Amino acid sequence: MRRGGDWRSVIDGLRPHTQAIWRAMPSESRKRFLEHARPWWDIHRHRMAPEVEAKIRALRESGQLQVVSGHLVEVSRKRSGASVRIRPRGSDGTSQFEVSRIISCRGTTSDPRKSANPLVAQLLAEGYARVDPLGIGLDVNDDCAVIDASGRASNRVFAAGPMSQAAFWEVIAVPDIRLQAASLARRLTEDAPQHA
Repeated sequence: MRRGGDWRSVIDGLRPHTQAIWRAMPSESRKRFLEHARPWWDIHRHRMAPEVEAKIRALRESGQLQVVSGHLVEVSRKRSGASVRIRPRGSDGTSQFEVSRIISCRGTTSDPRKSANPLVAQLLAEGYARVDPLGIGLDVNDDCAVIDASGRASNRVFAAGPMSQAAFWEVIAVPDIRLQAASLARRLTEDAPQHA
C-alpha cells in the first residue's frame, strides 16, 4: 500500500500460484471453499475493468440502473421489456419490477450434468466421463485425461479449460487455458506415433 499498490495486486500476485494451492488442498477444504469463499474469490479475482465500473456507477447514480440481489421468482414478457418478480436476499416477501433489461450475474453453470453441450451429455450418459466429486467439472487426472464412470483415465478424451476446473481451479481465463492447452499438446505429440 505504501508503494501505491492495493488489494488488486495481492489477488493478481496469487494468479501464478492458485493452481498449486488448489491442488494441494484436501477435498474437504475445496468443498468448504466452494460453499463459503467462492463468491468472494470470484468477485475479487474476476473483477470488471475500471472503465466499465465507472459507467455502471454513473448509471446507478442517475437511477437508470438498479442492482438487486435475490432469487428470481417469475418473469413475464411485456411489449417493451418485462415484469419481474424477485425474492430479495434475506427476505421472505417478493418485489415486482418493470424493467427494460434483465442481466443475470449468476456466472456460468459449471456442473456438467446441466451442460447444454451434446458431447458432454453423451460422454456422461455412455460412461466415458464422470462428474468430479465437487460437481464443478469433469473428473480429470493431472494430464487432463477424462476419467470414465469406472475410474479409468482415457487415453483419447481430454478436457481443458473450465471443464477441468475441479482438478486445476484457475483455468477459465485465456492465459491459463493457453498454458494448459500447450502442455496438453506437448503430451499428445510426444505420445503420438512417429511416421516417416
